[in-house]
Amino acid sequence: MSSQTGATDKTIKAAEIARAEIAGKETPACDPRKKADAENQGQLSGDQTTIAETPVAPVGAKPGTST
Repeated sequence: MSSQTGATDKTIKAAEIARAEIAGKETPACDPRKKADAENQGQLSGDQTTIAETPVAPVGAKPGTST
């Protein structure tokens, strides 16, 4: 019976998140995406770059040169 209670709790949390998203409101703290966003906040800082910002070498460039 305890596993059914856990499933019910998950269903209730999922419904709360879905209602908030549909209404365009802030999702509850139990939203796993919100938790992940908070954990990842500030991971890129200073001189770190994302893949989109990484420069690509021109065709024919030789390794170890700036051309």
